Amino acid sequence: YILEVGTGAGVSTGYLASVSSKSKVVTVDAPHPAEKEVRRNLRKIKNIEYIAADVLETLTDIMESGETPQFIHVAHTAFWKEAMEIIIRNAGPNTVVVLEDMGKKQKQEWWKQAIKDERVGVTFQLKKLGIMFFDKKMNKQHYVL
Repeated sequence: YILEVGTGAGVSTGYLASVSSKSKVVTVDAPHPAEKEVRRNLRKIKNIEYIAADVLETLTDIMESGETPQFIHVAHTAFWKEAMEIIIRNAGPNTVVVLEDMGKKQKQEWWKQAIKDERVGVTFQLKKLGIMFFDKKMNKQHYVL
């Protein structure tokens, strides 16, 4: 089960869905002018569900549904910080989160605090990506690559 928050043009959504036709990919974005075109393009890939609605409300519903996504990609959304808070609050031990655009100062500052959270396990900070694991069996460690 793959969740993407912030669909953008849908390119990364297509890549995520191409991993396996058996995977369920849900992508959530706020309504926007290109929504019709994005919806048309994503409709071509059978295992993608595109939701254009209130991002934080929809994310909360998904994360609290009891079916926690194993992989979450937080990409093209102005609500990344609030989304990450919802995700961290509801992540399961098999959840992996990728946060894009780590080069931005605001995200770097937030990241420094988030990696200290006891619910977060192993993290990787790459130049433009942050990766979080929530499996408490792993020793908490922060890597900068």
